[in-house]
Amino acid sequence: MPISRRPPQRHVEDVADVLRYLSRRNLLAGGAAVAAGGLLSACSGGGGGSYSDRNSGNNGGKKNTMPLEVGKANIPTPREQTLIVAQTDFTVFNNWNSMVPNGAPGASGFDIFVKEYMFYLNLATGELMPWLCTDYKYNDDFTELTFHFDPNAKWNDGQALTSADFKFTVDLLRSRQDLLGGGGDLTEFTKSVDTPDPQTAVITMTKPNPRFHYGFIAVIVGGFDIRPKHVWEGKDPLKFRDNPPVRSGPYVLDKAIQSQKMFVWKKNPDYWNKAKLDPKPQYVVYISTAKQADSASLAFERAQVDVGSIDEEHAKALRAKGYPALVTTQFHDPCPRAFWLNNDPSRGIIAEPKMHWVINYLIDRVKDGTNVWPVKVPPAHYPWADYPSNKKWEDQEVADKYPFTYDPAKAEDLLDEIAPKGSNGKRMYKGKPASIEIITPVAVDGAEYVMAKLVRDQLVKLGVDATIRSLSGSVHDDKWQRGEFDISSQWVCDVSWDPEQLYRNLQSDRAVPVGKNAVGRNNVRLRDKRLDDLSKQLANMDPTSNEAKQLLAKALEIYYEDLPVIPIIQTGYPQYFNTAFWTGWPTDNNLYQVPLNWWGHFMFVIGKIQPSGRKAPA
Repeated sequence: MPISRRPPQRHVEDVADVLRYLSRRNLLAGGAAVAAGGLLSACSGGGGGSYSDRNSGNNGGKKNTMPLEVGKANIPTPREQTLIVAQTDFTVFNNWNSMVPNGAPGASGFDIFVKEYMFYLNLATGELMPWLCTDYKYNDDFTELTFHFDPNAKWNDGQALTSADFKFTVDLLRSRQDLLGGGGDLTEFTKSVDTPDPQTAVITMTKPNPRFHYGFIAVIVGGFDIRPKHVWEGKDPLKFRDNPPVRSGPYVLDKAIQSQKMFVWKKNPDYWNKAKLDPKPQYVVYISTAKQADSASLAFERAQVDVGSIDEEHAKALRAKGYPALVTTQFHDPCPRAFWLNNDPSRGIIAEPKMHWVINYLIDRVKDGTNVWPVKVPPAHYPWADYPSNKKWEDQEVADKYPFTYDPAKAEDLLDEIAPKGSNGKRMYKGKPASIEIITPVAVDGAEYVMAKLVRDQLVKLGVDATIRSLSGSVHDDKWQRGEFDISSQWVCDVSWDPEQLYRNLQSDRAVPVGKNAVGRNNVRLRDKRLDDLSKQLANMDPTSNEAKQLLAKALEIYYEDLPVIPIIQTGYPQYFNTAFWTGWPTDNNLYQVPLNWWGHFMFVIGKIQPSGRKAPA
């Protein structure tokens, strides 16, 4: 699944290209590129330090000193019955077709409680939640994958949701590479889809793949978007607007108000799964965020917004004043910040494996996580997020053999081995001056840029000619795909399910020459036959089997030896909730669900919150 994107707040990078990058990597293109249509990932602004107010659930245990002055919300629905979310600026109001660029507006609620997914993986708890489907099952050799759909599921127009809808969507996407989400692994692995009854879909695969089900589970942001056959059949998917959208979730579109840049969703009284999910808000309104951060924060302070519209800088100010209705909940992004190192010999010293460890010894992860990232976060040792569901992939014995310590002296010793200093004090590698170019898609005030600059400065002190360049998203992506870089300071998002996803992407047969577009595969041009062999074995194994775990340990050790991508820190994103009108939000002490309001999982948060009983001003 693709990675979350974040609301456009200041002092942080614009990660619009992360989605394009991830959509090429995802095991199932259908879920990736659809989510790439515009969902946003959060980040905070402001300076570092702790942002938690977990002691009291609002203002850090301080005595409330600031009265709550509620302003009148400019919405067409009763405030006491309405959840208000302000996260981004909307520009599309009459199109819900996420198969085309600039189709369905992202972060509008559509991907959260209108669409529903076959399964949800709650990364906050590690729980896999069957939803539209009741289960999945492979045959013995992993060449068939069977899904069973809930017989109660139905679309919001009253029609039954069946396996025929699933088959229609898969067949459409695997046959149309011109659509967002089309082609990819759906084409590579799907031989046919059979529907022996309305609740059963059987995918026959072209070759074994025990991980094919990953692409049908909402893991990061969203999941595989099933389209209703009776609505889409016969339509040109490049032109159809899908307006109003027919999906299966608990809310339906009431109105899109372009003049106010607002979407109003109302509860579907005939929602099929009300026994499991019956949200209390009768309406959910998504409004565009004020472009001025002070104005956006004031809307939150006056309880005109329940979720979003505030950053850490303004949240700190509210805490300092004793604002009584703020809940701040932390959650780690799926993508640790990381350096990607080019392994192609044509790039000179950076392709030298020992140089990778030089870079690693020059990374001060404690400083990066405490003073550089906008909020305090822990160091990263594994190339995946520190979720409970990822604990099973950790191998402390292997990790201890390759400690990630900040040690410039060790870095200098390694440099002396591979690139001795010349008479001018500059390092020479194989008869040529040692030079390294670091690129990043982040602005010069972004954390990824600063982390790279700290390493660049130390390299210069050690005699390496090192530079750093902040590039626009499209320019960075072009150099990233063509391998025209030495180090890219960004993020690692390859492991959403298990480490073989990363190892598979690093296989030698995916390493194209520098100058040729890698299309999101093995951008660092790593070539290691040992890792290739292990990855190919793992590809046909249940990743949780004992045999697979042994191979994963070997692969992890090779990964540490090569260090083609160096994890730096976990990525902390605080989410802000207002308790003036709604309570029961996920907190640091009760993180019952992913708290990020642009993920599909937020549907379950909406299903959990309760009205506070406060009356809105007249």
